[in-house]
Amino acid sequence: MYDALTPSIRAWNARVLATIERCVDRQAQVDVDRIAAGLSQVAAWPGCPQATLLSPATEAPSYRRLPLGTGNARNHEALLIVWPPGHATPVHDHDGLWGMEFVLDGVLEVESFKLLPQPPIRLERDHSRVIGVGDHVAFSRADYAHRCRNLSRQRQALSLHVYGGELNRYRSFVHDRGQWSSELHQAVRESAMPA
Repeated sequence: MYDALTPSIRAWNARVLATIERCVDRQAQVDVDRIAAGLSQVAAWPGCPQATLLSPATEAPSYRRLPLGTGNARNHEALLIVWPPGHATPVHDHDGLWGMEFVLDGVLEVESFKLLPQPPIRLERDHSRVIGVGDHVAFSRADYAHRCRNLSRQRQALSLHVYGGELNRYRSFVHDRGQWSSELHQAVRESAMPA
């Protein structure tokens, strides 16, 4: 799958990881706004991949999570997500991690919720944003949940995600008959992109 990756995409990947590392201090203190500012032009950097390049031409587009790398102290993780046309996630959290998502190709809708965990679980809709190439959302609260959707019915989308640790699990939320319920999931990644 990664056979088509050019040296410029590999250089882009290395630049993403180096930028994040520079924004995390030696005590692993994180300033989410500093990382977001450092990556604010990531979609315009030379070698930035496109969604179609990361999808096998012989298969129908599918939702894919492609790891770029983790921090030296495993205090962050970066990955690419390929969004098929019209794909939407369930409402989900990020296991208490901070995070940010940058659109590299296409347009996503991000619907944010404030999570009130005391029984019974409640989610309050916070806001909805449409983000296109070069835009991002960032969150630093443990009580944050969202749903993301590729707005195009014809085109794939691609986004860069950075989390404050390895996102190994998450909860999805379902609203039924006036009540919210949650289910714990293991995060699935594909093979890492080559350095």
